[in-house]
Amino acid sequence: MGGNGEAGERPALSRNCNLPRQEVRPPARIEPGHPRGRRCKYFGKIYTPSTYEGVFRYTLQNEEMILMKLVFIRSLSISLLLVLLLSACAPAAAALPTAAPAPQGIHLTDNLGRSVNLPSAPQRIISLAPSNTEILFAIGAGKNVVGVTSYCDYPLEAKKLPQIGGFSAKTISIESIIALKPDLVVAYGDQQTSVVEALDESHIAVVVINPQSFDDIYGSISLLGQATGHVSDAETLVASMKARVAAVAEKTASIPAEKRPTVFWEVFDEPLMTTSTHTATGQMIELAGGVNIFSDLKEDYPQISAEEVIKRNPAVIMGPDTHGSKLSIDQLGSRPGWSVIEAVKTGRVYLLDGNISSRSGPRMVDALETAAKMLYPDLFK
Repeated sequence: MGGNGEAGERPALSRNCNLPRQEVRPPARIEPGHPRGRRCKYFGKIYTPSTYEGVFRYTLQNEEMILMKLVFIRSLSISLLLVLLLSACAPAAAALPTAAPAPQGIHLTDNLGRSVNLPSAPQRIISLAPSNTEILFAIGAGKNVVGVTSYCDYPLEAKKLPQIGGFSAKTISIESIIALKPDLVVAYGDQQTSVVEALDESHIAVVVINPQSFDDIYGSISLLGQATGHVSDAETLVASMKARVAAVAEKTASIPAEKRPTVFWEVFDEPLMTTSTHTATGQMIELAGGVNIFSDLKEDYPQISAEEVIKRNPAVIMGPDTHGSKLSIDQLGSRPGWSVIEAVKTGRVYLLDGNISSRSGPRMVDALETAAKMLYPDLFK
């Protein structure tokens, strides 16, 4: 055969048995953004495209890096599983105790039915009655009292305090009260209504107490204990007073009604006034073992006639020592028709300290014990 083979014959091999060289076309121009021109990531494996006669070939790179990622993911999954298992087995954490909400101020209703709101326990208190002052000091609030009336003479510390006037509304100075900058004023009864109204207009808190009976006194003490932040002290004081009253009543309970002396308590002589059993003074007579000759009257301090006193003929006449000059045996005997009264004839006329027997406060128990000794000196030695 000739050196030039015909078409269709196998081409001759070279000396090195290489395939015969063929024409290789240059690769087509790769446009930017074509997959052959960028690195490809597929299921976490990184490939680079290369071209050989228009066919893509991909070569695995960074095999070690891929293996390390797989190991890390598996370790993380196992750790997370362990944490979940331990959390499920651990006991539930105890709920943290929550503090009770702090009380928001002091809210109360006074003896006249008025709602009183105080932001906190008062630090500057003014008293408009001697009995109020005695209660405040007795429950431990005396250190906060900055003003009193001219009649507040007990305890002795009260006499040293600034005075804002007398007891009646017309003698009380609103200007003096405001000047003392009180955060609480303690008024008494309905006699000081105009003062209370004026203080309300000045946005000054006022608590009104109006104790008439022994139970009222206990209630007023408790009320002021609440208003001043001395609840415990007030409770202790009330308990002590009740115990002392019970001790007197226990001794007089065995006295028969027919042996109990009849008593006339004189409040004033002109006009002639007494007290019924609706007041602490009238109750004091009964608790001490006496019989109030005007217990049937409904008014607290009724005005009565001299003729009615003579008619009821009391065995004992009692009254405050502030009225003492009018209650001597000579003075009583000089009154028309009074010389025939049994108490005047036997000289059983007794005077009690007006401060303790006329003030509806803690010392009312002192007055009771004194009255009981006067009526039954042998029983209360």
